[in-house]
Amino acid sequence: MKNIFSFLGFKPKKPKTSTGRPEIRLPFSDGKSKKTMAGLQPERPAVNRPTQGAVGGILNCPQCQYPLRVEPSRSSPCPNCGFSGSKPENTVFNAGKTMAVSGLEEIEVQGLNELRFKLIDESNKSELKIQSEDPEVMLNRDYLDPGNMSISGEQHVIFKLKNRRILIQDVSSNGSTFIQVKEATPLVSGIRLVLGNKVCLFTIRNKEQKAASENTTKKMGGFDFKQQGADAGFELKDDKSGRTISFSESHVVVNRVNLDTGNNTISGSRHAEFTFENGNWFIHDLSSTGATFFQLTAESPLADNTKIIIGNKVYTFMYD
Repeated sequence: MKNIFSFLGFKPKKPKTSTGRPEIRLPFSDGKSKKTMAGLQPERPAVNRPTQGAVGGILNCPQCQYPLRVEPSRSSPCPNCGFSGSKPENTVFNAGKTMAVSGLEEIEVQGLNELRFKLIDESNKSELKIQSEDPEVMLNRDYLDPGNMSISGEQHVIFKLKNRRILIQDVSSNGSTFIQVKEATPLVSGIRLVLGNKVCLFTIRNKEQKAASENTTKKMGGFDFKQQGADAGFELKDDKSGRTISFSESHVVVNRVNLDTGNNTISGSRHAEFTFENGNWFIHDLSSTGATFFQLTAESPLADNTKIIIGNKVYTFMYD
């Protein structure tokens, strides 16, 4: 009799037979459900992770403290700073946090800490040394040249220490303090100049009239494209003789010829130049002897080896 399953058209499955192979159990399987088992890991040998550079149990780059998974090496450098395991160097990566201003070293300011200088009398080369803990020193006739009536008897000139520089200020009643022209110096009308042994009053000629005309509305075509103010010129008036010399150019070079023929204290070719620039007159010494001075009307800084006229005496100022 045929099997009922064959009669119905079904073929029964044959029973499985053992192959003799060991049962395979995957690490994440319980061997039955064959589903991934959450939280279970295969048994693996323990690995000693590097501890160099660890902070609080967390591995950090020894160069920049960036958190890492493995110790930096040539094959696996730090992704933040590129450190590859060599000895840390003093670079921007290990410079630490930005320093506060209070943590910076004090920057040394060049200059003087005390009022200290000397005046050399040009007539006999004698030295007068000044050293004071006070920021100001006043000099007068008794201190400089007793009996010299060209120097004020009470107060003539003050030397000041400001911002680690020495300044000079005239306080005489007759304004007889002059400082050597060391570079192009701006001039104001009414200032006195010493050219050689001549004392001259510098005056901007027709300044008042020109200022009034500049405030007047000009007609079309009445514009002046010259240097404004230069056409007014200036005058030099000799204090002793009263002689006045006028100049109208914007650039004037004075010498022995146009100032005082035969005066050998004035340079024969180029003693000083007057230049009108940006609305101001400037004087610049050109003499070989440096015999050009301007009257001191305000505080002025002193450079080393600058000559100063106090009364009728000439001194050389030097930092001691």
